[in-house]
Amino acid sequence: MGTIGDLERKAGIGPSRVERTAFWRQFHHLDGQACLDAGVAELRRMIVAKEGRAEASPSTRRGVRKRERLPPLTAEQEAALQAYAVRHGRRWKSILNNAWMGGAPYDDSGILRGLRNTHGPTWLQS
Repeated sequence: MGTIGDLERKAGIGPSRVERTAFWRQFHHLDGQACLDAGVAELRRMIVAKEGRAEASPSTRRGVRKRERLPPLTAEQEAALQAYAVRHGRRWKSILNNAWMGGAPYDDSGILRGLRNTHGPTWLQS
């Protein structure tokens, strides 16, 4: 298995405290072992996804910015984002980001949680 640091590096989590904290914060609502287990499971999922992408297109991956590699939003995802923005006003992105990190309000739907998993908080802020 190796160490948590090994898993983080393989998953693409940077070595800085800020990057590591940003990753682990999504599990802060869980206690003790459950937090660790959920984080390790997510790191392993990220490693598998990263290795699968690397094998699929090793030559095209180089030189392409990460934001350009994200899948485009579906009409359903766009509608969910627009509805969330209308419901929460001009600070909707920070409110959604807080919900993605496990804070209140716990009103991000399954579609929005899926976006968190595929696109992430960095995409949301950009």
